[in-house]
Amino acid sequence: MNVYFDNVLINTDYITDLKKGNILFDKELELGATTSQYIEIQIHKKANTPIPKQIRIEYGILINHALTVAEVNAMLVGTLNGIPIKSLSANDSSFEIIPIGIYNVDDYNDEDDNVINIKALDNMIKFEFNYDGSELISQKGYATLAEVAKDICEKVGVELRFYFFS
Repeated sequence: MNVYFDNVLINTDYITDLKKGNILFDKELELGATTSQYIEIQIHKKANTPIPKQIRIEYGILINHALTVAEVNAMLVGTLNGIPIKSLSANDSSFEIIPIGIYNVDDYNDEDDNVINIKALDNMIKFEFNYDGSELISQKGYATLAEVAKDICEKVGVELRFYFFS
C-alpha cells in the first residue's frame, strides 16, 4: 500500500490509524442520490508532513512470481497496526498498482500532542452543485447524455471514463 500526501510517498510507520467509509449525501437512496467515500487517517507528528490538500492511496498487487524473497523484502516501508506494508513504487512489470482513491482534505486537526487527524473526501464531493447545461445545449440545440456527463466532469475538474460491457 502506498499513501501519498500531495504526491509525496508517506512512510507508513507514521500512520497510526486509517479508516475508509462512505456517506450518502441525500440520506436516502433514491434517483440522484450520490455516495461518497471518505478516509480518516491519523499520522504521528514525527512524520513532519505539511498540511496536505490531497491524499492518494494505491495498493500493489503482484502479477507474477518473478520477484525473489529478497526483492519483496526490500520493498518494505513500514507497518500499519502491526501489519507489514510493502511499497511497490518500483517501475517494472512484476506488479500492478491499483488505485484505491484520491481524497481531498476536508478536516485537519493537530490539537493532539502526538498525532494529526485528517478526514478527506473523494472527488464525488465536487459534484454537489447545481448544473446548468443551457450553454452546452445552445451550441447545437441538443446534447447527448455522454456530452452532458463530459461537460459536468470538465466543470468540476475530474476525469471521465466510459466503460462498455457486453
